[in-house]
Amino acid sequence: MTIQPSNRPTILAIADTAISLTCDPVGLGWAVAERYRAFLTDRPATLHLRVDFTGQEREQAMLDQGMSFVDGLLHFDAPGYVGTIDEQAGVGHLSLSSRQPVEEVDYFLRVAAALLLYRAGGFMFHAAGIVRDGRACLYFGYSGSGKTTVSRLSQALGDRVLNDDLLFLVPPKPGQAGGWTVYSTPFWNPTQVQPVGLDSAPLAGLFRLVQAKQVFTAAMQPGQAVAELVTSVPVLGLDPGRTLSVLARCRRLSRDVPVHHLHFLPDASFWPVVLAAVGPVHFHQKP
Repeated sequence: MTIQPSNRPTILAIADTAISLTCDPVGLGWAVAERYRAFLTDRPATLHLRVDFTGQEREQAMLDQGMSFVDGLLHFDAPGYVGTIDEQAGVGHLSLSSRQPVEEVDYFLRVAAALLLYRAGGFMFHAAGIVRDGRACLYFGYSGSGKTTVSRLSQALGDRVLNDDLLFLVPPKPGQAGGWTVYSTPFWNPTQVQPVGLDSAPLAGLFRLVQAKQVFTAAMQPGQAVAELVTSVPVLGLDPGRTLSVLARCRRLSRDVPVHHLHFLPDASFWPVVLAAVGPVHFHQKP
């Protein structure tokens, strides 16, 4: 898609929905559109955001944004970073004063996307998503656990990397056949594998990474699986009003899709045990 400076909103594909973003000045909107070029879309947006750039108060991006929820409404209240997102009303606004405005807008969009996916019945998830033989395996864990490592190793083998940090998980709609779908996200950092564009695949399995001296998988007990999954759901845990719903969605995910610990070495030897764990049947839906 050709990008030209204009006052038209940037529309960003978020799984099977979209976010529109209008920036003032127009140049900021152009820079944001360049960053997300591979995810631009013409589909109708269901969340409409506006960012007003007011100066250069914040010297570094990713400082505290003063994020909090009040009655389900998300507020940002920090020096140089003030705004709200109301995903129920489908609107959000940010007043931004920063020397790195594109990076600051990126964080605003990540949070907005997490809320939008929640409203659509899914959620954002911290994991590396890798597609092999048409199915996605998700590798998750704390920062430094090996998500980027398994992504780079898999990419070298010709596997598709949806993202090595943030993914969108969407369950089947009521009455719809199939299982959960994993979507790539437009969000990346310079040290990570950059997503090539909007992509998706059916979810085959979830693997909690454990760096070890032997390669093997161990199936998680249901309660442990839910606890591990919840810790990898960003943003939503800050809102007490969404806590029970997030738990319920993670419980459903753990019933539908196998969840394992993956003990692995920093080489591609983990793939045979992963494929053995997910097996030829990769949807394990239960009523």
